[in-house]
Amino acid sequence: MFNINNYNLRNKILYVHTENLNFFFKLNRELNRLDIKFKILSRISKIPDIPSLLLTTSGEIHNFKDDYKNLKILAYTESENFNHYILKVLAAYRIDYKENYSDLIFSIDPGLKQVGLVVFLDDYYLFSHTIYDSTELIDFIKDCINCFQTDNPNLLKLTFKFGGGVLTLTLKLMEQIIDVFQDRNNYKIYLIDESKSSKIRIQDRKKRFRTKHELSALILALRSGVEITDLNLFKTSKLGKIHDLNNPKQNEKFVKLVNDSTVELKDMIEKILNDKISLSQSSRLINK
Repeated sequence: MFNINNYNLRNKILYVHTENLNFFFKLNRELNRLDIKFKILSRISKIPDIPSLLLTTSGEIHNFKDDYKNLKILAYTESENFNHYILKVLAAYRIDYKENYSDLIFSIDPGLKQVGLVVFLDDYYLFSHTIYDSTELIDFIKDCINCFQTDNPNLLKLTFKFGGGVLTLTLKLMEQIIDVFQDRNNYKIYLIDESKSSKIRIQDRKKRFRTKHELSALILALRSGVEITDLNLFKTSKLGKIHDLNNPKQNEKFVKLVNDSTVELKDMIEKILNDKISLSQSSRLINK
């Protein structure tokens, strides 16, 4: 991976330079899937002096010997996991390019047939995904973590926020997360009350999310819940329904916001999706 410094590249110009047809074909397919616009850059193209991100191969970096102050290069090597490369491109384009990221948040809406997943990287929305077999969820999460943990000298902070709509499935997934990460520090699991979440609708949902579970997972990320520190104790305790476990005042605020200010909440969701506001900023606004 080409060494570049931290740089704010959120929604800046994206260039692609390569004569490697296989790389270009795969890259073009993934960028189109992610709805990321880019420009083709030839050897003789003049690069404007504005913040930009260039995607190329490690064998073609030498074509850019000049000291381009505002051009940051993300180079792909043949031995690299291509899916991880795309995730890092998405992170650099949508959020910021960093040598090392700090935390990942996985917000999960378990359903009987589909599981909605939304991922936040360093407090900003990265992507959403629908998983059609819950047994694949853990592998998907592990792969995402490996992408940003590999070569990172600092242990990523991990947060898992589960909706409790289908509690038996949620508890099963929590057990799997705990089993996988039992020897790892710096991770937390939360159970979130889903009441009123399904009442929220946003414009062009099908363009933004493949399923309603992805939108639900995003809304879950905005909500506070109860931290699960001992799953066995939680399962055997007589604490009542999920909404009794959550902070009643915070839950009432969210329900009231849905009832009284749906338009404002939709606007907030749009800003989150466009990386104009972070998850923690959004949560603070809701709690106010």
